[in-house]
Amino acid sequence: MLQQMVNGLMLGSTYALIAIGYSLVFGLLGLVNLAHGEIFMLGGFLGLALGVYLKLPLAVTILGAMLGAGVLGLLLELVCFRPVKRIYFLAPALSSIGFGIIARDVMVNLVGSEPRVFPATVQLPDLHLGPVLVSSVQLLVFGAALLLMVGLSLLINRTELGRAMRTVAENPYWARLLGVNVTRVTMAAFFISSALAGAAGILIGLRIGKISPFIGATVGIKGLAVMVIGGLGNINGAMVGGLLVGMLEVLTSAYLGAVFADVIPWGLLIAVLVFKPSGLFGSKANTDRV
Repeated sequence: MLQQMVNGLMLGSTYALIAIGYSLVFGLLGLVNLAHGEIFMLGGFLGLALGVYLKLPLAVTILGAMLGAGVLGLLLELVCFRPVKRIYFLAPALSSIGFGIIARDVMVNLVGSEPRVFPATVQLPDLHLGPVLVSSVQLLVFGAALLLMVGLSLLINRTELGRAMRTVAENPYWARLLGVNVTRVTMAAFFISSALAGAAGILIGLRIGKISPFIGATVGIKGLAVMVIGGLGNINGAMVGGLLVGMLEVLTSAYLGAVFADVIPWGLLIAVLVFKPSGLFGSKANTDRV
């Protein structure tokens, strides 16, 4: 049981990174970026290219994947979100779906539809904690995800950009009156959320050992579910929700079988929508948005 819980925490930390990206955009705009899963996929492939073809160190590879995914996030904001008013909820959602489909089809044409294998580049000792074994890749994935989540929390709560983001999330109209450049803050949110998705892409690629052009849809929709479970637009809720869903998925797979791996997490989502639509850590103001 303890081993499976540790495995679940490792998986859940990457889910949390994806859900945080959703929460950043939703908290600012009240809109959902439905191409977030494909940004995650592209970040994984970019990291694979940097590590395999350019043979860059792992830390540089992760940073490069984050930077490339962040730039794609800026392009997505410019094309799919900036030209559309907030009141037209479906327009940016549908255009972001189109963006994601184009990204997936481009990757299929570039690399094919079969998964690409990540090389075994992580040479760290495995950690034995009594009966619990934590592999070097698990250590790397969890450590990197935890570092990114702590860094984001500090950015949101301790920096001028973070204060500007919180102001825009509260009321963009008053934020403009206070001198906040809402456009720049929105661009920063898209860059950060996409960079986190890119990091998650390469970390999950390292964890499972491969990545394919179709992984974005599966992981993206699960990250969206995690955001709803944790609370719409609530970054702390996304963190806790990701860890919770990761543990439930691993425990279900271990004790009930892999075919039931998605039953309990998605059952939890349905229960949250029925009994607490605002999410575990969400406010009542977000109930109507769900």
